[in-house]
Amino acid sequence: MNRNRKGLWVFTLMIVGGLLAAAKTSYAADLTIQDGRFTLHNGAMQVADPSATDGYSARMANNSTGWNIQYENWDFSELEPGQLYDVSVMVKVKHAAANPTGNAFKLGLYDSTSASYVIPEKTVAAAATSDSTWKEYRIGTFKPNASVNDIGIYIAGAANSSQVSDIYVDCIVYRKHQDYLIEDASFVKYNDASTVTDGMAADLSAGRVVNGPGSNWNLQVPIDGTRIEAGKSYRILMLVKPEMTNWTTATGDVFGYTVYDFTSNTYLINPTIVHSSAFPKLLFYQNIVTAPIAPNPSHDVKICFYKVDNAANYPAFQVDSVTLAQDPSDELPHSSMQAYPYKISPADANGLNDVAKLTYTLSSSQTVSVNIYRASDHSLIRTLVSGVLQSGMNTVVWDGKNNSGQTVPNGLYTAAVSAGSADLFRTNVQVITGVSLTPAANTAKDAIPKGIFYEGLAIPNDSAGANAYLNATFGDIRQLGADTVFMANWDSKPAHVYASTLAQASANGLKIVGLPDYTSLFNEALYNDETAMYDQIGRLINPYTNSNALYGYYLRDEPENDAKLADNLKDMKRMLETLDPSRPVLMTYVGVDRVEMHYNEQKPQAMNIDPYGVTEGSGLGDFRNIYHLPGFSYESYMDFASLQPRKDIADPAPLWTILQTHNNAGWLRDPTAAEIRAMTYEAIGHGSKGFTYFMYQTEVDWEGLVDANYQRRADYYTVQALFSEIETLKPTIRNMRRTANVAAASGGGNAAYASADVTTHVDSQTGDKYLVVVNHDVTQPATMTLTIDRSQLGMDITAVQNVLDNANVAFATSGSSYTISGLPLEAGNGVILRLVKDPSLTIVEGQSASFTLYNNATNNHTDVSASDGFTAKQTITTTRGWNIQWTWNPAQLAPGATYDLYAVVKVKYAADTYVDGNGQTRFFAPSGMAFSYGVYDATTSTYPVPETTMPASQLDNMFWHTVKIGSFVPSLTHDQTVFIMPWDNPSQLKELYVDKFYMIKR
Repeated sequence: MNRNRKGLWVFTLMIVGGLLAAAKTSYAADLTIQDGRFTLHNGAMQVADPSATDGYSARMANNSTGWNIQYENWDFSELEPGQLYDVSVMVKVKHAAANPTGNAFKLGLYDSTSASYVIPEKTVAAAATSDSTWKEYRIGTFKPNASVNDIGIYIAGAANSSQVSDIYVDCIVYRKHQDYLIEDASFVKYNDASTVTDGMAADLSAGRVVNGPGSNWNLQVPIDGTRIEAGKSYRILMLVKPEMTNWTTATGDVFGYTVYDFTSNTYLINPTIVHSSAFPKLLFYQNIVTAPIAPNPSHDVKICFYKVDNAANYPAFQVDSVTLAQDPSDELPHSSMQAYPYKISPADANGLNDVAKLTYTLSSSQTVSVNIYRASDHSLIRTLVSGVLQSGMNTVVWDGKNNSGQTVPNGLYTAAVSAGSADLFRTNVQVITGVSLTPAANTAKDAIPKGIFYEGLAIPNDSAGANAYLNATFGDIRQLGADTVFMANWDSKPAHVYASTLAQASANGLKIVGLPDYTSLFNEALYNDETAMYDQIGRLINPYTNSNALYGYYLRDEPENDAKLADNLKDMKRMLETLDPSRPVLMTYVGVDRVEMHYNEQKPQAMNIDPYGVTEGSGLGDFRNIYHLPGFSYESYMDFASLQPRKDIADPAPLWTILQTHNNAGWLRDPTAAEIRAMTYEAIGHGSKGFTYFMYQTEVDWEGLVDANYQRRADYYTVQALFSEIETLKPTIRNMRRTANVAAASGGGNAAYASADVTTHVDSQTGDKYLVVVNHDVTQPATMTLTIDRSQLGMDITAVQNVLDNANVAFATSGSSYTISGLPLEAGNGVILRLVKDPSLTIVEGQSASFTLYNNATNNHTDVSASDGFTAKQTITTTRGWNIQWTWNPAQLAPGATYDLYAVVKVKYAADTYVDGNGQTRFFAPSGMAFSYGVYDATTSTYPVPETTMPASQLDNMFWHTVKIGSFVPSLTHDQTVFIMPWDNPSQLKELYVDKFYMIKR
């Protein structure tokens, strides 16, 4: 990076060790680069120097402005990814004059790959130096691992040898950037302000101010001028926790603060009162962040807290600490070209950082080329774009291959955008050996968790306090009947708190779903470096993998609509499963677009959603306005969510639901006990296998199952009763598989729903079927009548039983239906009814392996919902044909007997949703025909069962339908076949599946 070469190619020597994936157990907080690693130019040399830290220094004469002492590097893997570092240089100078004038030297940080300054050049005046005295000069703050570009630190002369003759450099120091933290021990307290012990504080103590009349600045935080820089802007972060007389009713002013310069008698921040409307009610300290200020280091500046006259609501407030955070954004580079990720591993082709997206922005239309060069010798590796007219933002992908289509060796490569012979932009990409990933089996597919969401930040930081809090709350949760605790915000705690959480969970018979310090993974540098991400995940989980209480890892709550985030969550999930294949990796999804994007990208072991159905302004029992999505109700949203794993027929991921027991101002209404019950049973009916309630503690404006004083609220007992019922129902719920509905209800409706909610399920073990019935009327009991379509049920039944208590339920039989009359349900209550299959039925069955298939129909597809685990599939095209056929074995049939013939069929719609003319997402509703079916006698060229068409609109998306083909007397001598002919309707349907055909002797 000699100044004469600034902006030209830098040929970088490859260090093999820097290219290999190497596990790191720790990173350097400080890194010192001694002069022996410097590059010296134009007469600069290493000299013996007893005053230097290593006995040597680099010396240059101050007779030019050349960058004569440099340190160049692109591999900063010794430093923590994504962390800011302060970079300084240890320099001494030799004065040629007693009181030198002018400039002594210059120093800076330069990206020679992109030919741009990382930190602007700084000039040191001769008057600011001391003769022959070592002094540390700060260049600035940057993120070393923001790229793999060649970054150089240089020290340049000032051509002022008559004043400063020589410049010596001992070392360069990278220090992990630390914001200026002021703990309460440094606070100045007046009047009734005091220091209190508080296990929620990071250092276990805090300053406390008593509210009341007056506005004295009773708690003052002095700023040490030696800890800040002149002319720099700082934001102030104040960790504050109020004391409340009543969690529910406390309102009004909470506390006041100001920043005052006592030297100049001026306000840097005017007196400001924080109102409860801007201060969420939390169980822990929260940050109040101010606008930037630029305090004078030589002045007496204090952050002052003062009381407010609202002790009736907020008798006092506590301040844990104050932090001055310098925003280094003015010292961070903005590049016109980025590589993402800048470290790729194309050789393994495992979908983890296999390619680099190169993005660049052109200020005007230009004819450009994009080439990949080997950084060490500038040899051309690949041409990605050749002489194409472009403008604005452009993205091109490099897959790590050369012009011959071969994957390149590990090493450093430079991507260059050029116009003619001039390079416009450059950035580096490193090719590495990637992380080896191992698929994990689904360990959650048979689980029926009874869960509760729990605020992890509410756990005290001190050991005794943490253990006492966890033992009390976990004991209460166990009495609730829960068996699984989902840890929200299990982050920013001492390591002993995580260990105590698992130990207390184990002692109370609970399982934990959580990931300690998970927020550390959401780091741009880790996104770019898979080996660093893998190492970081290992550091997070290794201390806890031996705990029998750790059930699974909770990676992200409600991830945003962000394709890059979705991809990185997929990578983290796969790494976690490789490191610990015995535990599922879980997330919670929300919305429509986000559910589909994230689930299909990440494929977690459970589809976990929070379909909060009770919104503000809704009538009792009206669950139709979920997430302000027109056309989506609580029920249909669960169906949409469960559709995502159902679309992949081999995906065993169950649906888990987080159930609402809370309110949220401006969005959610507090549900009644009957509404909680109704939502729980509807979750069962719509296929959920996991039931978690939000949430245990009370915070913000959410009233939990316990109040702010940890006294049980009414909802606690509602959930306790439901957990007891779910425990009894577990074996049934585990074996239930949702199918197309076969029953209609009258009664049990309300103003929002015409009748009770009814869904149909099949027992994967016995073949029995179930109806889940929920009374939508949450204000009073209702009596319902259920009519079951026998042709859609596809079997005869001998009994109907209430699964919860095994009581028999009366029913009537007719030729076309079964009728259950007078079924009573309390307000919002639900019931699972078992329809017991007649064991005396003579059934002849043909599974998909016995089908005769034509054209592009195929069989033996693994399907976790099929009766034998396999299915036949036909992709819908623009042609028709009897592509799926089954010919039964006549020897299995009784001569002259009548048989009912059925097919078990499902279809996949061409789309899940569409956007209407108003920009609203709606469910896709197919039109036209799905297929036709019948029985053909090839011997007589007749149809014993005439061909019949099935409209697509009568079929649910990816739920099995039992279709009655017809009743007839099969010939024992003729060549007879049942067929299904998918129709030429690809704009409406994508695929058709057939599980089996079967015949029941009448």
